[in-house]
Amino acid sequence: MTIIFHNMLTKPGLIVMPGVYNALTAKLAEKVGFKIITHTGYGTAAILLGKPDVGLVSFKEMCDRVESIARAVDIPVFSDADTG
Repeated sequence: MTIIFHNMLTKPGLIVMPGVYNALTAKLAEKVGFKIITHTGYGTAAILLGKPDVGLVSFKEMCDRVESIARAVDIPVFSDADTG
């Protein structure tokens, strides 16, 4: 996947990455045709705790969320490591 992202960076134009926060939103983004997605720390804090992204979600919780997202899709995932 790193090569795919690198190739995107070498091409002219914008890279549009919708923010996702779980496997379902990742699959939906992939299904509608996005070629890369980004995991958001705010989205994770909001979906897990109903709180803003102010360091309440641990690094392990972020990693667990990103792992489930990455396993659900066949496109690169750019991730916010947040408090890690």
